[in-house]
Amino acid sequence: MKKIKDAKRLSSYIESHDLQSYMDSDLFAMASLYSFEKDEHLIHTGTVSDFLYFLVKGTVMVYSYSTDAQNICIDYATPATPLGEASSLWELLPKSSVKAVTPSICVCIPLNRYRAALQQDVRFLQNICQLLSYRLNSGINLANSLTESVEIRLAKFILAHQKNETFSFQLTTCAAILNVSYRHLLRTITSFREANILEKHKNYYLIRDAAALNELAENLGASVK
Repeated sequence: MKKIKDAKRLSSYIESHDLQSYMDSDLFAMASLYSFEKDEHLIHTGTVSDFLYFLVKGTVMVYSYSTDAQNICIDYATPATPLGEASSLWELLPKSSVKAVTPSICVCIPLNRYRAALQQDVRFLQNICQLLSYRLNSGINLANSLTESVEIRLAKFILAHQKNETFSFQLTTCAAILNVSYRHLLRTITSFREANILEKHKNYYLIRDAAALNELAENLGASVK
C-alpha cells in the first residue's frame, strides 16, 4: 500500500467515477489516493480495516477460506466499487478478505477520522444500503452457481466480459473468480475451442458461436463434447 501524493489525480478519479454522488460529505477533503501491488491485501479476515476504499483502477477479489483451506471467491470488484462498507465502517470484524488481483488504485477514506461523519451522511447510507442489498443477492447467486458445472460458469463469465465478440480476461484471474483450478479452466476452454465455440488468437479468444455459448449459460441442456 503506497500513498500517491497527487491532488489533481485524486480529483480526476473522483470526477471520472462520479464518486461524490455517493455522499453529501466532501469526498475530496476526506480522501487520499493509494496504490496496491498484485496480491497485496486491502482487507484481512478478522481485522478491521483502517480505510473505506473506492476502487478506481484495477481488479480486486473478495474471498474466504473453505473447510479445506482453499480460497473461495465470493465476489470480485472493478472500478468504481466501495470496499469495507459492510464491516470496517461499523468496526465489525470482516468475515472475508480482499486482495488485488491486478495492480490497483483506490480512493481511501481514513475511518478513524471520518467514520462518524460517514455514519451520519444520509445519502451515503442510502447508497450503502442499496449496495448491500445487491451483494446479498449476489451471495445467493454464488451459492447457486457453485453447484453448476464449470462449463456453465465459464460460459456465463465469457458472455459477461466479452467485448465485440472477443474475450481477453486474464485467465489466472478468471480461474480464481470461478473457483476452479487454472488447469481445469484451460481444459474447459480447450473443449470450447474444439466445439468451435471459441477461436484462439494471440491475446484474446474470438466467440465463433454465441448461440451455443448462450445455450450453455442458460443451462438448456447443451454440453460441450
